[in-house]
Amino acid sequence: MHTTSEGWTVIDAEAGVLSLTYSYTKGASANCLTAKLPSGGLMVISAPSRIDPKAIDELAEFGPVEALVANNGFHYLGLARWKERFPEARCFAAPGAIARIEKRSKGPLPKIEPLSALKPLLGDDLAVVETASSKCGETWARVKIADGYVWYGSDILINLEEMPPSLLLRTLFKLTKSAPGYRVFGLAARFILKDRRATFRAMLADVEAHPPTVMVPAHGAIVTRESCASETAAMIQAAV
Repeated sequence: MHTTSEGWTVIDAEAGVLSLTYSYTKGASANCLTAKLPSGGLMVISAPSRIDPKAIDELAEFGPVEALVANNGFHYLGLARWKERFPEARCFAAPGAIARIEKRSKGPLPKIEPLSALKPLLGDDLAVVETASSKCGETWARVKIADGYVWYGSDILINLEEMPPSLLLRTLFKLTKSAPGYRVFGLAARFILKDRRATFRAMLADVEAHPPTVMVPAHGAIVTRESCASETAAMIQAAV
């Protein structure tokens, strides 16, 4: 892996798999993930709401942006900006996410299609999986690369090096065992999942079938160590 001049982490250039950490509000950041579709265009998950135009331009060398995916009903703030920049791109989200986005959005939104419309564009090496028990259309994603699978763990997994500075958040993260380190995002799970055990069972089965060599959580550092698959399976199993 290497980092570009505009801050993209290139995980697999041939597969168009890159990640960028971006700020979406003061003191808070998230990760996006891109992957190349069979068409040669790019899918962007959690499109950054705050991003230097130079970083968007730099992404063009890996392919045109054709699909914008909100991985849940919270990670949608960049859709309008990216749709304006790439008018031919289509926007997608799980039905539960679409409902929340339409309710919460304060500005005009591009048309957002369900994941069923995205699936034919993905081919065999890409998947965006909706949880069966989410309150807000939570998903995870995976893409096959030369040496395994890169996963986007969305808001189900997290990898914060330190506890949040806020006393309230620090207390909540400690009580839900959400930090520090690579963890199940227990705090988020309490709010976004209707049936946590069902979600974790489904995710565990997918992890075992498609072991991650790289995990990109929606929040926190990318996990690249050799034990990524076994660690992920073990901590999800513990949450079932």
